[in-house]
Amino acid sequence: MLNRKNGVPLPDQLKEELLSRIKNGYYKPGERIDTVRKLAAEFGVSSLTVQRACRLLEEENCIISMPQSGMFVPEDFFERAGNPRKMVFVFPETEISSRVLDMENWGLNSELYRGFLAGSQKYPVQLDLLHISQDSTFREKFRQIERIREKYDGAVFVGNQNRDIQLELAESGKFRVFHIADQPQKVPALLTPVCYDHEKALAMVMDSALGSGLKKWAVLTLRSSSEHYLELRHSRFVELCRSSGIGSGRLFDHIFDESDRGQLPDILKQLRGFFIFCNNAYLVRDLYIAAQKNGMIPGQDFRIMAIASGFTFTGLIPALTFVRVPMYEIGYTLMKRICEASGPGFENFRWDPVDPECIAGETAPAPSASNNKPGY
Repeated sequence: MLNRKNGVPLPDQLKEELLSRIKNGYYKPGERIDTVRKLAAEFGVSSLTVQRACRLLEEENCIISMPQSGMFVPEDFFERAGNPRKMVFVFPETEISSRVLDMENWGLNSELYRGFLAGSQKYPVQLDLLHISQDSTFREKFRQIERIREKYDGAVFVGNQNRDIQLELAESGKFRVFHIADQPQKVPALLTPVCYDHEKALAMVMDSALGSGLKKWAVLTLRSSSEHYLELRHSRFVELCRSSGIGSGRLFDHIFDESDRGQLPDILKQLRGFFIFCNNAYLVRDLYIAAQKNGMIPGQDFRIMAIASGFTFTGLIPALTFVRVPMYEIGYTLMKRICEASGPGFENFRWDPVDPECIAGETAPAPSASNNKPGY
């Protein structure tokens, strides 16, 4: 809303509000914007203020005034609205294969990339893809850093890939680096974390556990050298269990190594009648196989839930209930927020964690509606 105390003329403020609506898709290209009278009532200003704001937008070719018809967003608004933001997505992979990414990470990255591309097509953002090997020499990395600074307005990285380049680019404080984060609380202050709502995802699992009616819960985590956030998520889930009254006598939590993976059938025998949070997406299939060996049925002999992209669970019978990580929405929304931010340094950039979504299956009850908001 408009601020009468910040010294910026009301027509200028209203112009920015309306421009933001156009960029956000509230008013789409080719559509008519609200009438002067309606806008004046909505923002609590005079009709003259609205007319002045619209005149400013018209001078910048952002709206078209048509006598007797009203004011419209030009069909070619995004071409008229000036040069697009120039962004670069920096990644270290040269191929998408099992040698580089397991099935779950492939699914997460694939959805993220689709979101980037869809968002950059919808909003005036020029997004280039740039491969920089993590094994590049210092000289090669320095040359790429200089090229990025000269050519682009900002850069996007996933996690700690090419972390040294991320920090070097952001060091001056004049170049914005967006960091797709598994652990947003651990992202260095120089970088801008971009994430989904991790706490809400765990809250959905907790809500499902509570709704299952089962008195014993478990969390299983396979230790990973590349996914450090899993052990933190494990600990956080244990905290939430205890705060919900599930004490040590009713809670089984186990972190095991790759060499212990063969123990799953024996572990699962102990968990009959439990609600299980499987903290590794790719461990879910192993648990289904272990259940088959034990003559157990997921969703009947135990309840099970996970947090993942969903690609890992294709074809599972019975269908798994899981919390979908909204990677597509993160990529799409990031392009939108970049477009909305003003100034060369994205001074007013704002990021609200994207809501995860529960995909209801047969293995656990879906969370209540209050914890199951859809993604973008």
